[in-house]
Amino acid sequence: MRLFVAVVACVVLTTGAHAGIYSPNEPFLFEIDAEGFAKPIQYSGGFNSILAEVREIGMRPQPGLDQVNERRKKVEARVGDRQARGTSTLPAEEIAGLTADLIRLNDNDKALNILQPLARDPRRGGFIAYTHLARAHAGRGEWREAFEQQQMAVRYSDFPTSFRNFTKPQLAWLKRVERDYYLPWLAHRADESRRGRPGDLREDIDVLFPTTQPPKRPEDPVQFVGPDGQYGAGQIAESERRKLPPDALAIVQQLVLWHPQDARLYWLLGELYNADGDVETAMNILDMCSYAMSYTNPNVIEHRRVLKSAIDTAIAVKNEQIARERELQLQVERDARKRIWWIVSIAVALGLLLIYYQSREVFRRIRRRMRA
Repeated sequence: MRLFVAVVACVVLTTGAHAGIYSPNEPFLFEIDAEGFAKPIQYSGGFNSILAEVREIGMRPQPGLDQVNERRKKVEARVGDRQARGTSTLPAEEIAGLTADLIRLNDNDKALNILQPLARDPRRGGFIAYTHLARAHAGRGEWREAFEQQQMAVRYSDFPTSFRNFTKPQLAWLKRVERDYYLPWLAHRADESRRGRPGDLREDIDVLFPTTQPPKRPEDPVQFVGPDGQYGAGQIAESERRKLPPDALAIVQQLVLWHPQDARLYWLLGELYNADGDVETAMNILDMCSYAMSYTNPNVIEHRRVLKSAIDTAIAVKNEQIARERELQLQVERDARKRIWWIVSIAVALGLLLIYYQSREVFRRIRRRMRA
């Protein structure tokens, strides 16, 4: 087999990549603008559907339930086909695809068994071996090991410089996500793990912005509060907004797709949507965190309450406005009907008056003739 570093080039020769996971079976999802920033994927009918599909791959069948998970079966069949051919005979891009699929299936142990010998060999280890190892360790909750492997990928391995079907701006964005956001995120999680994670009830939102080199944390991380210093629906103080990169939403979308079961990271995405003014999407995300993902952080619950209250108020105001507009329309229609009846009444009255005068004139003429 060629040097595993070649995986970096081979993996994307035919397909796209996600930050941290490179597979010939996963497309690149983001559009890069002229300034090198990624545009976020539209949430409704876009990102939420993609995320649901990724989560479905990682769902193991429940005992006693006759549920058919077609997406998981498809990935399992692909894994079985590659394993049947023998991992030692697979080309570099197939090895990358195999380990990416195992990670998606939450079979992190199997991925580690394939990747660790490659990473230990300086002739075969490389960027993708290390970044897949980082993701596999993170999937097992081994944050320190995940950070160490990602550090090997970012700091001690060469990032790919050319891919077929990839533009230089796309590659630059992937490298920036790996180095400036994913590595610090793992460093912060590793630091929490070392100190003992506080658990759902005491966790703060993930520290990701503004970016800083690990293991340092930002001295003044972004706070999702309004100008009054309080959490509010659809707002963020301008001083806090300046701490966010233009593509903060896309960056966190990418990390969420990589860690689709991480409720705390998903919470951060919800706060970014709220800061962007999309209160409904933010509340839907916090709903998912609280209920579907069973995340019991009281801050999430309180923020969801604030957002729901704002949405309910907005709906009530909108319904009231609709009711007023409907009443106004009904009043306009009533006034129009009144005007029509007045016009008809006047016309009838004029008609009757004309008939009266005509009849009187006719009778007058008849009387004159009778006298004559």
